[in-house]
Amino acid sequence: MATIRPEGQPKAPSTKSKVLPIVMNEDQAEKLEVKTTEQSSEPEQIERLTPTPPIDPRGGSEPASPSIEHKRLSKFDSTTLRAQMVHEDISLDLPMRPEGPLPTFDQPRGGVIVETKVGNVQFGMPAETIKDCLGSGLMVPQYFVVPTVSFVRQLGPNIGLNVAEFEFPAYCNFFFYKRRVTLIVATEEVKERIKKVFQETLFGPDGCDVSQDFKEGTPKEQMPEMQKELDFFRIFMGKKMQLEDLLDFIVFSDDGVASIEQEDKESGEKKEVLLQWRSSQNSGPEDDGEYVVIQDGYNCGLVSDKVKLPPPPAIPEVNDHVFEPPLFGVTVLGSSHGFDPSGKTSGYVLWLSKRGYMVDPPPHSSAILAQNNIPQSLITGVIITHCHADHDAGTFQKILQEGRITLMTTQTIHDSFIRKYAALSGLDPQLLRKSFHFRPVKIGENIKMRGGMFRFFYSLHAIPCVGFEVFLGDKSMVFSADHMNDPPKIKELHADGVINDWRKDQLLNFPWHRDIILHEAGIPPIHTPMETLANLPGDVKERLYVVHVSGNAFKPEFELKPAPVGVENTLTLEVEEPENAAALEVLDLVTNIDLFSSLTIQHAREILQIVEVAEYKAGDYVIRKGEEGHTMMIIASGKADVRVTVLNRDDRLKERVSMRQAGKLPRSGEGTPRAVDEEDLQAAAAAMFSDKVGEGEGEDEGHVDVEALSKRKLSMNGGNLLMDHLQNKTHATVKTFTTGDYFGEQALVAPDCIRSADIIARTDLTCYEFRRQDFNWLLHGTSVVAKIERMIMARQDSVWELLSMNSVLRMLTPTQKTQLEQRCEPKFFEAGEEVWTEGDPATCAVLIDSGSFKFEKKAPSGGGRRRAASVFRHLGPPPPPVFYAGTFIGEIDALLEDKPLQTSLVAKAEGQAMVITKKDILDFFTNAPGVLLAMLHTQFVMPTDEAQRTAVLAAEEEAMAKRKELTKRNSIAEDDEGENGEEEGV
Repeated sequence: MATIRPEGQPKAPSTKSKVLPIVMNEDQAEKLEVKTTEQSSEPEQIERLTPTPPIDPRGGSEPASPSIEHKRLSKFDSTTLRAQMVHEDISLDLPMRPEGPLPTFDQPRGGVIVETKVGNVQFGMPAETIKDCLGSGLMVPQYFVVPTVSFVRQLGPNIGLNVAEFEFPAYCNFFFYKRRVTLIVATEEVKERIKKVFQETLFGPDGCDVSQDFKEGTPKEQMPEMQKELDFFRIFMGKKMQLEDLLDFIVFSDDGVASIEQEDKESGEKKEVLLQWRSSQNSGPEDDGEYVVIQDGYNCGLVSDKVKLPPPPAIPEVNDHVFEPPLFGVTVLGSSHGFDPSGKTSGYVLWLSKRGYMVDPPPHSSAILAQNNIPQSLITGVIITHCHADHDAGTFQKILQEGRITLMTTQTIHDSFIRKYAALSGLDPQLLRKSFHFRPVKIGENIKMRGGMFRFFYSLHAIPCVGFEVFLGDKSMVFSADHMNDPPKIKELHADGVINDWRKDQLLNFPWHRDIILHEAGIPPIHTPMETLANLPGDVKERLYVVHVSGNAFKPEFELKPAPVGVENTLTLEVEEPENAAALEVLDLVTNIDLFSSLTIQHAREILQIVEVAEYKAGDYVIRKGEEGHTMMIIASGKADVRVTVLNRDDRLKERVSMRQAGKLPRSGEGTPRAVDEEDLQAAAAAMFSDKVGEGEGEDEGHVDVEALSKRKLSMNGGNLLMDHLQNKTHATVKTFTTGDYFGEQALVAPDCIRSADIIARTDLTCYEFRRQDFNWLLHGTSVVAKIERMIMARQDSVWELLSMNSVLRMLTPTQKTQLEQRCEPKFFEAGEEVWTEGDPATCAVLIDSGSFKFEKKAPSGGGRRRAASVFRHLGPPPPPVFYAGTFIGEIDALLEDKPLQTSLVAKAEGQAMVITKKDILDFFTNAPGVLLAMLHTQFVMPTDEAQRTAVLAAEEEAMAKRKELTKRNSIAEDDEGENGEEEGV
């Protein structure tokens, strides 16, 4: 059991705090403006909060904002802005609780439960938090404090993780304990957003009409009357459920105070606990905010507003295992439900022609794939069945982590998903729509994909939900999704007029004849009773795998089996490979490479004609250092190690200087060769697990050893640094490539390309090769050549190292770093030269490479001083007087919303910056929505502390050298003038 962090040592109350806060006079009560659920049902709107425009659950009659494409987050998703609203802190000078802070429990998945006189109060609600309570034996709290920032915005493995998952706490309180959950929220705006979320998840879209989801020409009588079905599921204990039956709200006052009141049922005694939100008193550069728990007039301790999360699933060390996806099968990532404390929540990977479709991916699904050696490049898309938190939370996280994934579902479910997560996050719906590819599916259509076929259907559930059949060759599977498959109840619904004749027949004729049946079960009426499945014939049970149910539901007499969880238990069906499977694989790999995103379908035929297959045995050299490069390669299967020469620092610097002086392009496709010295190796070994290597990135053999090696993972033989000749320090393995990775792209445009590293097959390896002479005519007239040339120049200028210096951009995946460096153009600025001017439209962002830069503000017209602090929105502390190398500077809001710049950026000393145009940065954000989320409302992002110190020192040394050079020149000039004067005198 943990305890709340005490604010300090107990002290005697001052004269200002002799009247206890819970025994307030009328003046004090009026001053505090404590808001509780007993207040008027007509909430007062706080105009200065500027809330996000409300989202109509029916699809929206609200007018679109002028700049709807890139709307900002709601202002109250910021602790900094919330702090500006709090003008009075009632916790000041309160005495500490004599017995010490109240007892608390840190939840394994994150969040803190505090034991108070009104019951347990939980701060923060990460996904699956209800499992922690049920598993530990703690009483499930009735009171939940919704954090100011409702989901993780920081780049990294937790980005997009919902820390305000209030669905299952509400369901648990209502259905298990027959009571309402009380959500304690920052503002009325947050309250309204939560109500919109529940509209989608509990009752489904209002006025739901799914006719748009059926193929054209389908008769109305062959469609479900969805609204009638949803209304049926709203009946609970004889009456129609309303949001008010499940939810109570307490809203913090403008001064950050919330009152939790409870009356003792036996004595009638009134109990009260106060929560005071305030800026963190002991915070670092970022103010996360904190809550003071006040009970009986005492300060009972502090709880951070920021939800502390456990580390995500660990990525295993590099090994020789290679995952070979089946032609047709399914991997079960989890097979239980959202209330099972010991089971993994349902999630699947459907394998079709050796590529995967994730079905309702669970949180941290990317890490789960990596744990099982499944490259991300093997995942083609995501299927979302419906919008309950245990089915869609991982999808939202995956969108922010991966970017531009393909999402498959019906238009109705897609729109509900958008409305739900726009309301939850405060992000604009149009921005969410642009963050992934949507592939709408039609009910009743045979959807051909990857040599197979999908057929979707609407299941019978509390909100719109789709299941599907999938076919490949002569084999088939069916996935029920959440479904009430109870024949007597289905017939009863038909008799009551809830479903029509066609719907009854469709529901009663479930395709039990498929080769693999994944069918859910659970508690009626929204799930299938286990007894229904137990009554199936024996031959059906042999092909049936039950999901969405805990292990204790499998009674021996049922003769049912759960779906086996884990990659090692992947269910497969033996089918013949489709005749176009090889062509599909080549096109999959090529189209997943950002460099080739501009290639069209017209190029597909040529690509298939020029590609060659190369196979290597483990230990074979794929590329040797010093060879001329003529090919680019994409790994189709297997793993390969990249090994580079290790030079000492002097040799490395000499090599770089000589190449710069010669004006040569990098000798490899990935930048100027940078050797690794002992200091680099030590730093890299210390940071091995801080920056994991991603899949499908564009990295040539030389790039993995350039510039930022100390920030990157060195891996071989279990992830440990391997030196071929430890005493001489001659070689090191710095990266392991896997399926979807590519290298050697410079060979496509540079005829004198010389390989700068060895690439050795770690396992048996299959690559697709493209030769320069074959590819040149294909690339003619496209932007591919320009992209590669820009990338080469960017790598010559060490853009990767600059990205690794930045506190946020260093967290980009390797693929994202490659995409961003392709968009960087170096530009030199003289001292005093403006990069941009206040009041002008925003046209670019910059990443400082050398020199120093600073913000300048115009003097306001009419004289007087202008407050500068309020115009700077940023990550971390206020803007420093000078920016150095590694700083990203760009007014993100101005770039997104076509607003005038609020600052002028000027070169304080001459230097170089990587310029990224507005078009390029917006294109990048479209493909990396998580990065945009992390940088919203910022004007600059500082380097890491270490990089900042290094940059400042380098700038000072450079300035000192210039001063010495100038002094030397002046001295020579004075000597020359003296000699000339003497000659004239003679």
